[in-house]
Amino acid sequence: MEGKDFLRLLSWVSPAFPTGGYAYSHGLEWAVENGDVNNVTSLCQWIEVLLHHGSLQNDLIILQAAWDAGYDPGQLYEVAELACACASSRERYEETVYQGEAFRKAAAVWNIVPKDIIPPDVRWPLPVAQGVVFRYGGVSRQQAVLAGGYAAIAALVSAAVRLVPLGQTDGLRALVSLEAVLQKAAQKTHNLTLEDIGGTCFCADLAAMHHETQITRLFRT
Repeated sequence: MEGKDFLRLLSWVSPAFPTGGYAYSHGLEWAVENGDVNNVTSLCQWIEVLLHHGSLQNDLIILQAAWDAGYDPGQLYEVAELACACASSRERYEETVYQGEAFRKAAAVWNIVPKDIIPPDVRWPLPVAQGVVFRYGGVSRQQAVLAGGYAAIAALVSAAVRLVPLGQTDGLRALVSLEAVLQKAAQKTHNLTLEDIGGTCFCADLAAMHHETQITRLFRT
């Protein structure tokens, strides 16, 4: 990947890309308050489990399914509906659709995705929006899953830097530690399908639900 396509991808996974990532913690804010995440090690463990057994693994599967269905509106419709149904709580649902639709709206500046590829009555979860935009933007399937996974990891690490709090250097240490974890997760999900979606990260799912009633909070989720 080189030239214009590579520059586009840098923009789409940049922390400055207006997807609202700074407003969402994926339940991490409750996990920090509850003491489950309190340093670099526990943060990396939390994210690693999500990548291999929870919501982030599902997002990688959904992203690749959306990439595969990129030119088929009917198939994309089904992927988007399933992705919405996979949200384990109200806040998880809002997080994925609000970020997904913000991502789609921001990426529309490049004018590469047909406006009618998904009917207007269907919500756009984030991994679906990423899969479609990456496909039309010339990003390979393998690069797409790594890019989407990296964006999710970077958002959680950024949240933890503010919530725990961690120093910026510790945040970078977390990103370094999670590089191999993401590569392994991408390889694991390469041949998985929507039939393989599921999860056993009950603590993380409950954290997202508890966050709805958390009195003092910085994040929407």
